[in-house]
Amino acid sequence: MRMNRPVRPMLTALLALLLLTLGGGCALRDADMPVAEYGVFDLTGWDLVGDGPVALDGQWEFYWDRLLAPEDFKPDLAPPQPSGFMNLPGTWKGYELEGRPLPGQGQATFRLRLLPGPGDLQLALRIIGIHAAYRLWADGRLIAESGVVGLSPATESPHRSLVLARFTSQGVPIDLVLQVSNHAFRRGGLLYPVLLGLPNQLELIHSRIWSWGMFFVGSLLIMAVYHLVLYFLKRKESSTLYFSLGCLLLICYYVTSDPSDWLIKLFILKADPEIIQKISVISYPVMSSCTYRFYRYLYPLEFSRFIQNLCDLRNIAFVLIVLTQPNLVIYTALYWFALSTVLLNCYFLVMLIICVRRSRDGASFLLLGYLSFSAATLSEIYGHIIGFSEESILMFGFLAFVLFQALAMAQRFSTAFTAVENLSADLRTEMDERSRLEREIINVSEEERRRLSHDLHDGLCQQLVGTRVRCATLARRSIVERGVAAEVSEIASLLQDSVSQAYNLSRGLWPVELAPGEVGASLAELARHVGQSSGVDISYSERLACAPCCNEHLVQLYRIAQEAVTNAVKHARPGRIAITLSCGPNRRLTLTVRDDGVGRQAAGRSEGGLGLRIMAYRARMIGATLSIDDAETGGTMVACSLACAADRTTQEDTDG
Repeated sequence: MRMNRPVRPMLTALLALLLLTLGGGCALRDADMPVAEYGVFDLTGWDLVGDGPVALDGQWEFYWDRLLAPEDFKPDLAPPQPSGFMNLPGTWKGYELEGRPLPGQGQATFRLRLLPGPGDLQLALRIIGIHAAYRLWADGRLIAESGVVGLSPATESPHRSLVLARFTSQGVPIDLVLQVSNHAFRRGGLLYPVLLGLPNQLELIHSRIWSWGMFFVGSLLIMAVYHLVLYFLKRKESSTLYFSLGCLLLICYYVTSDPSDWLIKLFILKADPEIIQKISVISYPVMSSCTYRFYRYLYPLEFSRFIQNLCDLRNIAFVLIVLTQPNLVIYTALYWFALSTVLLNCYFLVMLIICVRRSRDGASFLLLGYLSFSAATLSEIYGHIIGFSEESILMFGFLAFVLFQALAMAQRFSTAFTAVENLSADLRTEMDERSRLEREIINVSEEERRRLSHDLHDGLCQQLVGTRVRCATLARRSIVERGVAAEVSEIASLLQDSVSQAYNLSRGLWPVELAPGEVGASLAELARHVGQSSGVDISYSERLACAPCCNEHLVQLYRIAQEAVTNAVKHARPGRIAITLSCGPNRRLTLTVRDDGVGRQAAGRSEGGLGLRIMAYRARMIGATLSIDDAETGGTMVACSLACAADRTTQEDTDG
């Protein structure tokens, strides 16, 4: 798997953080910790104050199909005979009794004799996740209960809860009697260890679990909100939506599940356990659909839509079972759902490995994240369906999963941003080159105009002048043929008109005065010439701070004025046109062409528009701003403004 060099330190830091987190959150069982043997748990060699809490794991006396109370074990009565000894945490489902395995539903009593050390101590038991109702006595005193224990589904009220049961040790043996009934879940028994310790120690464990849970939920919530905002900013990027929904569903699943000590109760004190259970069971399948869509959006060629549809059908069927069926049916369906989840995890891992081999963006991170996610989910499946897990890695697996997904998204966005930056740089270079070529084309065009003007002036015009002179000379001679003299005079007059038109054409292509500092005369000549030919009163005025003006773009201003005057004469039907070239107080050179014609709306109905585009193009090439507006007194005003040459020179010197 290839990774960019900047990503490696981030990945190393993340792995170190996860290892520290796992090391701080998952305590391994001490090899010297005592274990119950044949219903007796010897604590004489264990110091609860110095060594900490201890799990009451091992062999408890097991009384199948009997709900026995402490009075049933009084010394003056014949003691009941146990059905055997069961290792807790454990379940009686499959327990061999008289050669036959026991079912998952039923009721039983567990008994354990504690041998504490000397001295008086306030002790507590931490009990969590017993399916589905229980009562616990210590030396004949009821210290904990959850739900209503019953002999049938009609008499039982299941209730899952966390209990810290307190009692006093006076240095003498303590008899623990635990009644458990299960008619609502797939397996009966104790799925989590019962911890014995000092009250403050067990409360600290509970607080630590909720603290880690709050950290986990807060991290997911920040990621969910962040990616949801990204989605609303860019709706086409659906991966951010699926990612944020997946984070929210992970939050729902975690805060309502056993490993978090039902964190939701921190916010909703009277939360209904039945509703909490359904939320926890429903959140996971919905999250798997969101996760599949997230991967399929990123890698549509690898992740099949057919598998997505199968996953959705499975999840919809399971959700309907959860919403409509009793707990026994739900947990039976959960067993098959868990098995299909294992197959789906394998499919995800295979597809992600293929994505890594094909060098898809972020695939390496997603593979690492899904490996941690699979480890966490398979551990939970093993603990709830197959065996037992004393320490849950669910939170850490989910956190690693989300963090690696976030890194994959970050790498994807980073790659996209880099591509955009490269494209922007290439586009900027292309635009600069295009602007340079356009300026060069304009310069070549102006040079071609100048050459044609000189050719007309020095070639055709001189030839026409010579021909006109010869015709005039011929007209002064005495010509014998009748009417020929009049025709020669008429030809001389036509040649005189042709000479004038040729000179005008030559001057229009490239006026002699068109040079920086001399454009004023050209604009005045433009006004005089167009006014004579069109019959429109055209005036020119200038108010310049520098004499002469040294702006190198005066030629383009002349062309813009030429086009504006021509458009006004052709389309606006004006009576007067005013051309002005001035320097404003903001040190900008401004050309205005104002007419008193019919205005832009009426003029806009006529065909054309190329002239306006040419003016805008020329203005853009010289960095000027062009505006065409209705004049206050009627008509149209064309204004073109650009920075003064002196200011631009000063700015260039300042920039170095």
